Amino acid sequence: MSAKEISSVRCFDGFLKRYEHTSPTLGGCTMKFAVYTPDAAVDAKLPVVFWLSGLTCTDENFSQKAGAFEAASQLRLVLVMPDTSPRGDDVPDEDPKTYDFGAGAGFYLNATTDKYKKHYNMYDYVTKELRAIIMKDFPVLPDKVGITGHSMGGHGALTIALKNPGDYKTVSAFSPIVNPTQVPWGQKAFPLYLGDDKETWKQYDAVELVKKYDGPPMRFLVDQGTSDNFLTEQLKPESFEKACEDKGIMLTLRMQEGHDHSYYFISTYIKDHLRYHAAQLTGLLRWCPDAGKVPTASVYSDPAGASAPDTAGKDIECLAAVAFEPKKPLSLVKVTVGPPQKGEVRIKHHSVALCHTDAYTLDGLDPEGLFPSILGHEASGIVESVGEGVTGFAPGDHVIPCYQAYCGACKFCARPDINLCTSVRAFTGKGVMAGDGKPRFTYEGKPIYHFMGTSSFSEYGVVHQQSIAKIRRDAPLDKVCLLGCGISTGWGAVWNTAKVERGASAAVFGIGAVGLSVIEGLVKAGASKIIAVDLLPAKLELAKKWGATDTINPKDLPEGKTATSEIVSMTEFGVDYSFDCTGNVQVMRSALECSARGWGVSVVIGVAAAGQEISTRPFQLVTG
Repeated sequence: MSAKEISSVRCFDGFLKRYEHTSPTLGGCTMKFAVYTPDAAVDAKLPVVFWLSGLTCTDENFSQKAGAFEAASQLRLVLVMPDTSPRGDDVPDEDPKTYDFGAGAGFYLNATTDKYKKHYNMYDYVTKELRAIIMKDFPVLPDKVGITGHSMGGHGALTIALKNPGDYKTVSAFSPIVNPTQVPWGQKAFPLYLGDDKETWKQYDAVELVKKYDGPPMRFLVDQGTSDNFLTEQLKPESFEKACEDKGIMLTLRMQEGHDHSYYFISTYIKDHLRYHAAQLTGLLRWCPDAGKVPTASVYSDPAGASAPDTAGKDIECLAAVAFEPKKPLSLVKVTVGPPQKGEVRIKHHSVALCHTDAYTLDGLDPEGLFPSILGHEASGIVESVGEGVTGFAPGDHVIPCYQAYCGACKFCARPDINLCTSVRAFTGKGVMAGDGKPRFTYEGKPIYHFMGTSSFSEYGVVHQQSIAKIRRDAPLDKVCLLGCGISTGWGAVWNTAKVERGASAAVFGIGAVGLSVIEGLVKAGASKIIAVDLLPAKLELAKKWGATDTINPKDLPEGKTATSEIVSMTEFGVDYSFDCTGNVQVMRSALECSARGWGVSVVIGVAAAGQEISTRPFQLVTG
């Protein structure tokens, strides 16, 4: 059944419209709901996020108070805001009327008691009737659906997602009632709606549902104010936190200092919640959890808690490919790997990839290249043992070594868009560990230097705890090793450094693993024109498969024509974004000079040899 539009207002490159319809699910009530649709939906279907409001609210509270529509427009999200209960003169309620039951307090359940079962079926209304209307009549993607809400609505969002595994790809909540069977609000409403059998109450209790959850992997984002006057009596987020910890479900619970239960709180963090939803619904990396929020027992770790192996605290002998000298082949020899010291983790490498930077260092072109050393920095592995004071990692954890560390405390980590952590940089650049200024590798009693703080061309290695990232245990280790450098570098250059917007044009110089990752990131970002530049025809064919719209082989251009001039002629004034993935300073100049005058952005990803300098005409910088 379609809904009738009853109002429309223009807001932040989109429209907020209200609708009404007769709901069979709610006993024939006339129900109202609101939908915010960005202008981007004119050309394409978009992901959709349902917002469920709390006690006493209607469909209008969120629209008027949350301040969400600018972010929704920018993130290309459709927002749906239903009412919180059935409405109408014939809808039953208690006498005297109270704020926490009946009208405005439907608790997103299906009532079973005789008095309320005809009308109070908000669970079916949200998950079936309203959802069907939205999917049929609005420009949304049926497989890209998220849900969020506040207080009673947060309870609704969590329970609906848990009861419908996989139907809601993203879930978040503000100040949710997570354990209603154990708090006054639920203990008042549930017997009136569901009867006295407390076992039936558990089907609408997020804590109880988590305990029995066996669906696909799920992640929750929950924000809770520390000055919320309902915190200790009604909300009890610690019970949900424990349930998720015990079950191994990823929960990011953020206790927000000084915030209360109001829409002032919601308006402070709603943009971040929408970024969280967009990150997973659109594939754009706009959100990541705070440091230290990964639960110790989860899909990221062995819930049983792996014990330390027999090798813990002892030297390990293993094979390693050692670079004894520059410009000489690697030697496969047996080395000794010492135990991890304070703040260190020893890893058994599972899969290792080769990056051009490894070859560049072996050729003696790296000013920080030390010999003898163990190269390698694209890898995946499993934690063998941890040193004193290590938190967040345990034997059996699946991890990716990271040549860029993250401590979360230094000046660089404190900035949102910079990853040049200084916590261990002075030591990794010298090929040693911070604990004692020495390497953990030896060969025939002599030290072997670390490389980039990772040294993955060895069966075992020791890294600083700041230099590994924990990953899901079900992630394929033979594939995710590429996240250590190539893929994350390319995608990060597009999304985090350049921040490429939809419809932009771009040129990518050098179509290796990083260049292909850049192209992949550009496709995800919605770039309209992607020009791949390389000297090898086979690589240009790969670029087309990855999503490049145009290719240029400079060797095939007419005499006097360059890749730069060709790109400028193809795009009138140059591309919006250019990316060098070669490490060649002449190519870096070409990438810079093919970017649009006045607004073009050029990103240098490739690492040039020691002593090389990039040059360009000063006017190129004057004009931007």
